[in-house]
Amino acid sequence: MCGRYSMKADYQKFRKKFAFLQDHYFDIHGYKVRPEIFPGTEILAINNEHEAEDLWWTVEDCTADGRMIKAINAKSETVGKVKMFKDAFRNNRVLIPATGFFEWKELPDKKKEKYEFTFQEPLFAFAGIARECEIKGSPRQCGVILTTSANDVVRPIHAKNRMPVILHEYDYEKWLDPATPPDELERIMQPLLNEEIEAKPVEAGKSED
Repeated sequence: MCGRYSMKADYQKFRKKFAFLQDHYFDIHGYKVRPEIFPGTEILAINNEHEAEDLWWTVEDCTADGRMIKAINAKSETVGKVKMFKDAFRNNRVLIPATGFFEWKELPDKKKEKYEFTFQEPLFAFAGIARECEIKGSPRQCGVILTTSANDVVRPIHAKNRMPVILHEYDYEKWLDPATPPDELERIMQPLLNEEIEAKPVEAGKSED
């Protein structure tokens, strides 16, 4: 699962990493360093036209019986089959830039200890998908972060044994390309190797937006 993440890279590092982006988005919207990012807010994404865009981090949809359902994550194992995600997964995969993500470990006394996970690439991208939803009566471009089974670094901390799908830079174009074969996407969505990720406890009062 991924319910909070960070985007701490400065603009120069971001532009170097994603050099293919045009500046016009940032001329209009500016660039923000965000120590902790929450669901139900706008997040920065890169679409398959290699453009930066804002996504509302929550997908909302109605079931057949009219119930409203919301999601901030989608399971990589089923994303291509679930009605609210399958079209977006096929046609509108996005990169979601990040520098880390947060999870909480439940302690014996029922308190929780917060951890930040970082990747061997200090600035990286989550695998995301985007689609239009109606949020508070208005159409908005919305997105979720894909998750996969947790590796041995995340598993002892996250009780549900999930972690976000983190993309290697060499897979960015394959992830964005709607023509990438399903078996290649399945490879891309596998958990990171243990040696590629690190977990550190977060001191109380730090990493807040």
